Amino acid sequence: MVSKYLPEIYLFLTVFLLLLLLFLLKPALLPFFIASVLAYMSLPIFNFFQQITGRRRISALLTLFTLFLISLIGFFVVIPTVIAQVEGFINYLPTLINRLDSFFFSHFGKHWPIFHPLKLKNLADLLQEVYSKLGTIPLGSFLSKLFSGVFSVISIAINIVVVPFLTYYFLIDSKKIINIYISISPESIQKELEELLSRVHASLYSYLIGQLAVAIFVGTYIAIGLYFVGIKYPLLIGFVSGVLNMIPYVGFFSGLIPSLLLAIFDNGSLEAVLGVLTVFLTEVGLENLIYPLVMSRTTGVNPILILLFIFVGGYLGGFLGIVVAVPVAVILIPIFESFLKKKRGKSLDSGNNG
Repeated sequence: MVSKYLPEIYLFLTVFLLLLLLFLLKPALLPFFIASVLAYMSLPIFNFFQQITGRRRISALLTLFTLFLISLIGFFVVIPTVIAQVEGFINYLPTLINRLDSFFFSHFGKHWPIFHPLKLKNLADLLQEVYSKLGTIPLGSFLSKLFSGVFSVISIAINIVVVPFLTYYFLIDSKKIINIYISISPESIQKELEELLSRVHASLYSYLIGQLAVAIFVGTYIAIGLYFVGIKYPLLIGFVSGVLNMIPYVGFFSGLIPSLLLAIFDNGSLEAVLGVLTVFLTEVGLENLIYPLVMSRTTGVNPILILLFIFVGGYLGGFLGIVVAVPVAVILIPIFESFLKKKRGKSLDSGNNG
């Protein structure tokens, strides 16, 4: 009977409806989405302050202040440094391309043009042209161009005020929101729906917090390791590897490949190549040790499934679709597992009755 799976259907339709509304009413709902994500991701900070103060409102204010300090560090220390390294990398790219070209020509000789379909020099020119479109390096100019066509200056100013305000209320009223959601569901499924929500929360919370912790570790470790090896642009490579670490295999190779190219064609020494390999191989080993500490083994998601959701999300919703793809996959897995568990239980009951 369909009623047996009503909690799973109810929660699945809720997720689907929320996603549909987010993409259809993106300008209006995006501040609520950003605030809810900030509130959810900052729950460890909020819970820490609540244990100390015992008061939700004060804990929420302290959490917002902590997020504000983290934002200041990001906008005035990390991001400008990364942008400066991007500029340096773009300026250095023609030199690197020429060295690559000379290397392949020396090995393939007259046959190199056959294996040269991408026109690497043209690629360098293209990247320089794209970068020049971003304007000069000051952060304000970069951000204003980045958000042009998405938000007006006025809407950005409004969101700077609205998002923290909404985050504050999401933090202090999160339990009330969940209780209201459960209370408006059919009474017959409320208890089971609450248990299913608890499993979804455990899966999503463990996965996202674990991924964030691992991403910070990966980015920091690679940046520091490459710096001591003597590779150019260590912070840029570490930053990209950390950000892309959530996508299976992409984070590792997005850092390893440029690091090896720089080690070979810039440093030009075997020691640099061995140093890069040591940094990335030890990073993989340490990451495998850290994963069980920061993330439950039960929240593992198949890499192919993550890639599928990312590609589908990007196709359907652009950048926002890519952002929500992995969390949606992690949310749907406990729902699907609960459905399968009931289905198998029903099959076993039918077999026993037979």
